[in-house]
Order: sequence, then C-alpha cells, then structure tokens
Amino acid sequence: MRRLFLILAMAAAITSCSTTRKAESAEAIVQHDVNYSDYFTDKTMRYDFHHAGNSVNEFYYFDKLIREGEWAGSLISLINPFDYGEQHFRIIDAASGNVIYKNNYCTLFNEWQTTPEAAVTARAFPESVIFPEPKNDFIIEFYARNKQSKVWEKKESHKISVNDYNIYPGHSSYENIEIHIGGDIAHSLDIVLLPDGFTATEREKFVAACKMWSDALFSYAPFTQNKHRINVRAVWAPSQESGISKPGTGEWKNTLLGSRFFTFNSERYQMTEEFQKVRDVAAAAPYESIFILTNTDKYGGGGIYNFYGLGSAGKTGRTGEVYVHEFGHSLMGLGDEYIEIGNTVSALYPEGVEPWEANLTRFVDFNGKWEKMIAEDTPVPTPRIEGSTEKEWKIGAYEGGGYLEKGVFRGWPECMMKALTDFCPVCQDAITRYLDYICK
Repeated sequence: MRRLFLILAMAAAITSCSTTRKAESAEAIVQHDVNYSDYFTDKTMRYDFHHAGNSVNEFYYFDKLIREGEWAGSLISLINPFDYGEQHFRIIDAASGNVIYKNNYCTLFNEWQTTPEAAVTARAFPESVIFPEPKNDFIIEFYARNKQSKVWEKKESHKISVNDYNIYPGHSSYENIEIHIGGDIAHSLDIVLLPDGFTATEREKFVAACKMWSDALFSYAPFTQNKHRINVRAVWAPSQESGISKPGTGEWKNTLLGSRFFTFNSERYQMTEEFQKVRDVAAAAPYESIFILTNTDKYGGGGIYNFYGLGSAGKTGRTGEVYVHEFGHSLMGLGDEYIEIGNTVSALYPEGVEPWEANLTRFVDFNGKWEKMIAEDTPVPTPRIEGSTEKEWKIGAYEGGGYLEKGVFRGWPECMMKALTDFCPVCQDAITRYLDYICK
C-alpha cells in the first residue's frame, strides 16, 4: 500500500508561501545516442537537497554534492522512457546542451502535499538523487507534475562544475552482505536492503529477514524468471535502540534511519523522513533500489516509486506478501488496485486525468498500457462474472482501483496490488518491460 489514507479535499495554502516564480513547461528531450564513456566516469554522484513548500507550491534548496562508489545502473539505459512518477530530473552536458541522463521518481513530500497540514503550513523534507558521475560540467534540472493538469513543469536548474572542491568524498564503513547475486551490476537490477531498529546484538535476525525478503520476491512471477538478472545485497548498520517508533501510542525509539508508524497520522503507514541518512547507509553497496526492513512485529509499511520501500521484518502474518506488494510500488510505481467502499473522490486520481501508473487507467490516454493485451471479443469496461474462477478470467478493464469504486479501471480481477496474491498478467508484463530497460 503506497498510502493507507485518502485526503478528499485540499484547503488553500498559507499566504506566506503563496507566491513562486512561474514554472516553465518541460521541453521535450531531443533523442540522441548517449555513449556512456563519453560523458561519465564509473562512479556515482549524489545530489542532496531539501524539497520544501505547501499544498500548492514547491521549492528545491541545494544542500551538497557527494562522490560515491561504483555506478550500479545500466551503461546503456540512461534516459528513462517511462512516464512514471510525480518528479523527474535531467542531467545536461553544459557544453553541448544534450540531455545525457534522466530518471523519474516520487517522494514523501509529494504525498505530504495532500495532507491537511500542507494546507496550513510549509515544511521541508531532505531528499537526494543519484546518477553516474559526469566527466564534464553539467546542469541538473528538476521537474514536477502540475497538480491539476499533471503536465511536466521545470522547477529548478543548477549548473555544476565537476572541479568544484566543495564536492564531498563519499565514505561508508558499514558491512556489505551478499544475499543473492544473479549477474553483473551493469546488466542487473541491484537491490539493497537496509535495517532500522536492529541493535548490535540483532545482526543475525536482520540477515534472516533479508533472506526471507529475497525468497519472497523470487517466489512471485515475473521475478522468479528474472532471478538471474537481479542482485540483492544488505548493509548491516545497527541502531541504538531495538524496535520502531509509534508516535500515536507515545513510543519513541532512537533508530538509525528514524522509521516510524503513524506517518501523516495514518497508523499503519510506516516510513522515514530521513532520506539522506538512508542514502548514507545504502552507499555501502552498489544499488539502484532501496528497501528498508524494520525490527517490529506490527503490520505496516509503504513504498514510493524510485525512492524507497519499507516493511516490517517481524511476524506480521503476511510479511512476505507485504514485502513484495510494497516493492511493486517502489520499483516501478505500480498503483494500488484495491478500493475504499464509498470513496468517489481522490486527489491522486482526479477525473479527466490519466493515471501515470502502468496498471491503472481512466481511459483518458490508455495507449501504451495493456490495451493490446485485451482480446477483440472482450467487452470494455469488462464485467466480472460472479462465481467465475481464475481459469475463466480474461484481461480486460475491471472497474475499481486507486482506492475508487468508480471511474478507475484495472486489467485483472485480482492481483498482488489488490489482494496480496500473484501479480496479474498486466502487472507482470509491466514489470518485465521495466526490468528489460534496467538490465540492458
């Protein structure tokens, strides 16, 4: 569950943050071949900043640049072609003006903007992006979707000299543990598992949880078939106290990553706002995708596209399924397909706007999703026949998804993103295409 609550309306923003410079519409990226060795070293560069604002405005405040370890991403897939997420950033070669890297993502700040608090106050969240280290001076640009139209708007631009002596050297003394190695990092999805709330005496408990996470992931298609091109590593980094904070019950723990339940006042929404600290720990391993395992038996977690996923490592009843569900969010932004009875309005999926998630549609722009997987004789929208079995189901467009009973459609009656069962054919196809891109 990407989020466990729904905000039905947003009030006006506070006056003190009601003005900002006019956002520029995003220019289309001119396609050209990007030869990795022409533009990048073999290292990773990290750009830390603070993402601030309220329900209607957002600002980006630079913090620092860090040179980190080996680049774990593809040397070929450098410009993300999938139009997922609420944010994206571009790396532009300053001399030629060419876009040489682009990636999409979402953030916890984006979700906070839909809360009542964001309508009456402003906040700043620490954030960070990583990319292969450029050889020459470059410009980093940040883009966000317009809150109403969802079109991309440029929000920030920063020119950087690679010879700036203020760029920090990266360092990490944490232990790197290999859980499953399927292939070379340049042609694999590299996942790093991080601990929170495990003390120095609980290392083996964390390692056992990592093995369970890996086993759970590879028990579901299409990850089973792609085991040979997925790497899972863990970083051992102990906390001062055992357990996870539960502010709603007055229980606070001193943990390394600051994970907590009651995020945005939703009891089961367990996340952390300390993302730069998350990056500090993750840097001990080559990685593209982050998942945090928390030392608690309380059910809860979350997953944000290309940001991080998080789940309880204790005995919650369906721990493995929750891990995989949240990873579906964090890997490629799959949307929740379940509904909330009586829910008809969503700030996440407004009428007249096509969801960017690969597994949801409002038929505003269905092209490029799963329309080609629907047989000609299958009616759209597709009625679900009561009492039918999975063998009788067809790929179609079943109403209900994105927490809404009406107006949003999914491709299959049941799915990991709906009821913690197998991934449906539509999600399996979308995941496979995403892995194909990452693992080139």
